[in-house]
Amino acid sequence: MKKGIILSSVFLLSMAEPVKVNTQLSVKVVDREGITHQLKGISCNGRTYLKVKEGGVEYAVPFEDVRHIRVLSQKEDGLEVDVELRGGLKKHIRLDLGTYCTSISELGRANFYIRDVRDIFIERGDGR
Repeated sequence: MKKGIILSSVFLLSMAEPVKVNTQLSVKVVDREGITHQLKGISCNGRTYLKVKEGGVEYAVPFEDVRHIRVLSQKEDGLEVDVELRGGLKKHIRLDLGTYCTSISELGRANFYIRDVRDIFIERGDGR
């Protein structure tokens, strides 16, 4: 019985659609150790937008609209970050501690928690 459950679980997981990232975005991630990673595209928690919270309201911010994310601090209930949008708007907001991102590099698929980075810079393919 256990073998059947394990096999069907593996089969279902293998059918899962891979996480899609917009490879038209150039992403530079600076981790907590100061190492810079040049990546293409970004997806966090399987989404093509960043799920953030300001006060009691949640927002979905498309990565195409984000210029810079700076992680300021980590607290029990989330991450304090500054987000700068392409239009110039800057906001001090909160992210979930478990925000897990995926991107593509020359080395292979890159995976990271936002809590483990200092900065994320995003440029669109048109240079903006």
